[in-house]
Amino acid sequence: MNSRVIVLRSVHQEYLLCIKHAVYSLPVIVILMVAVLPKSFGQGFLHTSGKAITSESGDTVLLRGMGLGGWMLQEGYMLQTAGFANAQHQIRKRIRDLIGTEETDLFYEAWQDNHVRKIDIDSLKSWGFNSVRLPMHYNLFTLPIEEEPIVGQNTWLTRGFELTDSLLSWCKQNEMYVILDLHAAPGGQGRDEGISDYDPQKPSLWESQENKDKTVALWKRIAKYYKDEPWIAGYDLINEPNWPLEGNIALRDLYYSLTDSIRSVDTNHILFIEGNWFANDFTALTPPWDDNLVYSPHKYWSVNDQASIQWVLDIREEYDVPIYFGECGENSNRWFRDAIRLFDEFNLGWAWWPMKKIESISGPLSIVKTNGYQRLLDFWNGDGPRPSADEAKSILMELTEKLKVEHCIFQKDVIDAMFRQVRSEESKPFVTRQIPGVIYASDFDLGQVGSAYFDYEDANYQVSTGNFTAWNNGWVYRNDGVDIEPSMDNFNTNGYNVGWVEAGEWMQYDIDVIRDGVYDVAVRTAANTSAGRFHLALPEGELSTIANVPGSGGWQNWQTVLVKDVILTREDQKIQFIADAAGFNLGSFQFVYKDSTQTIPLVPLSARTQNERSIVVFLNKPLGDVNSDPSLFQVLVNGQAIEIVETGGSLSSERALFIRLDQPLRAGDQIRISYTGNSILGNDGTLLQTFNNLAVSNSLLEAFIIPGRIEAEQYITHAGIQLENTSDMGGGQNIGYLDAGDFAEYQIRVLEEGMYNLDIRTAALSETGAIEIHLIDENDVAMIVGKYDFPPTGDWQSWNTSSFTVYLPEGNFVMRVLITAPLFNINWFDFSILTDTKDQIGRSDLKLYPNPSSGILYLEGLLPDQQAYHYYIYDQKGQNIFHQVLKGIGEVNESIRIDQFGEGVYYFLLRGENGKKFVRKFIVVSR
Repeated sequence: MNSRVIVLRSVHQEYLLCIKHAVYSLPVIVILMVAVLPKSFGQGFLHTSGKAITSESGDTVLLRGMGLGGWMLQEGYMLQTAGFANAQHQIRKRIRDLIGTEETDLFYEAWQDNHVRKIDIDSLKSWGFNSVRLPMHYNLFTLPIEEEPIVGQNTWLTRGFELTDSLLSWCKQNEMYVILDLHAAPGGQGRDEGISDYDPQKPSLWESQENKDKTVALWKRIAKYYKDEPWIAGYDLINEPNWPLEGNIALRDLYYSLTDSIRSVDTNHILFIEGNWFANDFTALTPPWDDNLVYSPHKYWSVNDQASIQWVLDIREEYDVPIYFGECGENSNRWFRDAIRLFDEFNLGWAWWPMKKIESISGPLSIVKTNGYQRLLDFWNGDGPRPSADEAKSILMELTEKLKVEHCIFQKDVIDAMFRQVRSEESKPFVTRQIPGVIYASDFDLGQVGSAYFDYEDANYQVSTGNFTAWNNGWVYRNDGVDIEPSMDNFNTNGYNVGWVEAGEWMQYDIDVIRDGVYDVAVRTAANTSAGRFHLALPEGELSTIANVPGSGGWQNWQTVLVKDVILTREDQKIQFIADAAGFNLGSFQFVYKDSTQTIPLVPLSARTQNERSIVVFLNKPLGDVNSDPSLFQVLVNGQAIEIVETGGSLSSERALFIRLDQPLRAGDQIRISYTGNSILGNDGTLLQTFNNLAVSNSLLEAFIIPGRIEAEQYITHAGIQLENTSDMGGGQNIGYLDAGDFAEYQIRVLEEGMYNLDIRTAALSETGAIEIHLIDENDVAMIVGKYDFPPTGDWQSWNTSSFTVYLPEGNFVMRVLITAPLFNINWFDFSILTDTKDQIGRSDLKLYPNPSSGILYLEGLLPDQQAYHYYIYDQKGQNIFHQVLKGIGEVNESIRIDQFGEGVYYFLLRGENGKKFVRKFIVVSR
């Protein structure tokens, strides 16, 4: 098989670059002209080839699609009717009761005409999708069994084929594939009424042989009609069955019948198979019974790591069959990006859900809810008067106009998360604001959490955790973790404000400073209390001191908090708003030019610890010449002066000074700094003013003392780690949901150099997990001290202790635990020393050389007594790989061959019967 992988979203990359700006900036989506499309390369039916979906030329095709939910089948939650009309037949009845049967039919015709049009498909292509998944309602193709003139016969309708033909035409012009999905099967395939239009008053698909027969006949009809269409990728036979079917035997038997029926007329197209219980229970549905079959699970609200999809990876591996995630979505941008990264890592196709719904932040298009439609919802909810038939008709037909893409709100942050952010860690402007001018709080940059913003809740993982998380508590404007709500402010507003602010959360904004100078910043806030605090910053340093937010008497009672004397220059391109204490809403901040920078002095804004031996002082403007004499500074730690080694301009910020100290600082130290000089200038020539006893924010964390135990959940920072309650002895929490590339970091202090026993407490269901332990010193130099793997224990809370030997140098470090093989949990790490300082043989008595070495190590010197000695060599996993008895006693002259070891770091341990030890690390290099 050809090893190339085609990601069809890149077909028109050069052309799309030309329209990218328009797509991201205009409310009306640009239509792609067919004439500019390159010659089709994708013609030919898709087929399965082992674990891949391939084109006729043998290239692997990764389907990246959008589900067109709400078009042929309405679901109550998309129309905000789920509380009183969840299934389409219920919605239709409500409408019919208001405007009559004939007008209802006209409404649905307009709905179907406007919901998906060529411009929608053109837009999907321009954003990066290469396929669509079409959720079909059977009643557009055939009558319900209750309405058939002759029992057991099938009356065929044309409307479904007309709509599908239009979609197929638009997709062919854009070289996009179509997956036909029977979303509502005859009778309804599940008890969740909304997704299948199930009516409990009538027999379901599983309770009626007539409904089963109609389903089989319908798919044969569709397959015969589209058997020669290569841009049809395949047939998704039954969407999300959710019915108690013992052992899934009835589902399997129906799939067998559907397969036989389709294959009698069509041998070209892929069959997509979903499991029971919302697509994910494949009991009795393996092994594959057709040689052109794909299993299609769905993924919602679970963590995005290998463990969450391992069960389908196992199916793929065992049966050599492709996997396609037919539905994902209804979550935050963070979740979208992480899920697609996961799918890309394992070469899995996917389709998102859905393209548009009313007042949506999680789809690319949001249908605007009109005032009239809200009045209609109020009536249906029992909270408003009944509209007249004419008024109701007008409201409903206006809604069908709002379905058109040019009237929808384009959620560019969703598309950015699904495509650009999957491959880029950088933020980009949501909008660029000129300074002087107004920045709206909700217009923070596009990008990942930690790059464009930080918020403590940024996705919903309720399937994995059991707890629902509202990533945007206001549910408007953006799909990121920042909480946004409609604003009632009438000054400097875009109609939205940021709320539910927590200490430590921040947003970043793109700016264009057109005039260097001093600015006053008018910040619009609203607060119930006076607890809130904030400050402004640049990515590399501070811009203001901390401002207090007074109470305003309500979350929508708006006031202005003035931040004075903020200096900006044309070089400043990003600004950050940082919450220092919770308790306020944020609407906007306006920068008002005040004067030139020379009108105010160079002064410190704040200071904080950078690491255990250095402090950084942030200034209000960029530095010029820095003639920094350490004697002009004084640092007091807990009231005692300590020696300053060096001072100067910071390499990380033009607006900062660094101060390096002779002795280490500790967590909890009270630190103050003073300056009495006159030799430090700003770049505008102003002199740094003297200052006295400036408080230093001490951000150092209490270090774990080694030897000792580290609880795995007590990390200082992490990536991809999640916590869960542990049933291990002692209780507490463990870290879990570990995926390759995840890490956790811990501040440690190793009291003495030597060999240590390392016990690691782990649990795993069935896989062998693995980690690397890195030590990062105060100069950010990292070294690997160990690589360890752990056996499966049979359950996620069945715990086992694995023991290793590791060499640790003395000092202060960040210990990074890097996950290299996933699917296990960690509860703690425990270090106990094997070498005691008082029993160690001094460096002056023995030497081990050369180091590094490629062939032979020499051990020379004089042993302190006439005892027998053994020496051992350990690898980075702490495993003893060599043992030898020393040939003599007293004087030592030993040669040790090491060319049988691979390149890497090793540890040498000499131990006498009297307990004396000699420990050294050495490195083996290639010749």
